[in-house]
Amino acid sequence: QQLLLLGSLWLLGTPRGSAIYQPPTESPVAPRLQYLLEPLHAVVHTRRGATVTLPCVLRALPRGYRVRWSKVEAASYAESVIVVTNGLAHKSYGPLSPRASLRQSHRYDASLTIANVALEDEGRYRCQLLNGLEDESVSLVLHLEGVVFPYQTSTGRYQFNYHEAKRACEQQDSRLATYQQLYKAWTEGLDWCNAGWVLDGTVHYPVIDAREPC
Repeated sequence: QQLLLLGSLWLLGTPRGSAIYQPPTESPVAPRLQYLLEPLHAVVHTRRGATVTLPCVLRALPRGYRVRWSKVEAASYAESVIVVTNGLAHKSYGPLSPRASLRQSHRYDASLTIANVALEDEGRYRCQLLNGLEDESVSLVLHLEGVVFPYQTSTGRYQFNYHEAKRACEQQDSRLATYQQLYKAWTEGLDWCNAGWVLDGTVHYPVIDAREPC
């Protein structure tokens, strides 16, 4: 996988003065999972083209249950359903269905396997147990690892706006790096004397040693 940094952009309560004052309450504690096991790791790392499994294991099988896998779209927080199963049969949905399947290594296993991982597969996934009033879910993040590198056109730097940068990445079979990916590369020694776009639409300048003309 390549994460492109475009060198003319970066490619890859109540106030105290009132009559009644109520101190802030503690944040509510999430209910303990009854049927689903909490995953050991909330982030699953993989690489482009690999086969990866997102774990979802039941500790018990409630009567008349279903398990639904979906991908949470970052921009809208809407969910795209991938597969629904009742343990005996399943139905797949959406563009991911040809590459997605249930592992089903045992009767309590509802883990999702994705083959030939693509750039657009990265993101947050949800495994939801549907059981009437006792619905519960676990979330996992699929993170693609790759190489962060700078890119600019032959005509010079700073030639792209944000949307042009995204298109240039796609033409390179890559994508704009996220801020977290750029930051990790910087901590590992990336020292580049140019500003560039990252995926969230901001511009960053990964210089380690201040120098002219940086």
